[in-house]
Amino acid sequence: MIRINLLPREEKPSKEVQTWRRIFIWSLIGAALVVIVGIGIHIYRSYEIATLKGDIAEAKRELSKYEGQAALVRDLTAKRKAIEQRIQVIEGLDRDRFMRVYLLDELARSVPDYVWLETCEEKAGTVSLKGMAFSNLAVSQLMDGLEAKAHVDSVYLRVIKKEELDNQPVLGFELGYHIPVTAVPKPAPAKTQAAKPRAGARS
Repeated sequence: MIRINLLPREEKPSKEVQTWRRIFIWSLIGAALVVIVGIGIHIYRSYEIATLKGDIAEAKRELSKYEGQAALVRDLTAKRKAIEQRIQVIEGLDRDRFMRVYLLDELARSVPDYVWLETCEEKAGTVSLKGMAFSNLAVSQLMDGLEAKAHVDSVYLRVIKKEELDNQPVLGFELGYHIPVTAVPKPAPAKTQAAKPRAGARS
């Protein structure tokens, strides 16, 4: 028995159409993947931003908590610095006070017999002496006595000239020397003893 198919035969799409369809489908898939990846990155970045904002807020809370303590520390530091400056001033005055006592004591011990000191001035580590003596030898002894002191440096004679004192011939002199004031020690406590008289001495 012979059968006849009267229905129209389906037309197959051409190869070009099939190629374009595949390109379109893969393009849609690629675009979908790009969108999905972009959404994932956006969600991850949003999470990171939210986390950082939380950390910043926490840090600000901690900062405000310790701000009062920091202000107290700054105030105490400023007060301590002011106190240290005052202590330095007091120590400087105290050092100078002991230095003057020490220098005068050492000078008095260095003055030989028959020498009179009229003035003693100290400025910026330089001491100037003016006085009278009966001989050049007495002036030389004074200079040698000063040179022997550990704190005295560079004793030098400025002026020596003949004068008269109560119709007696004397020598007027001026001499100077240097002292390292920072190295002057504090004087030791004075021992009670009889003072040795110095012939004709006056300060």
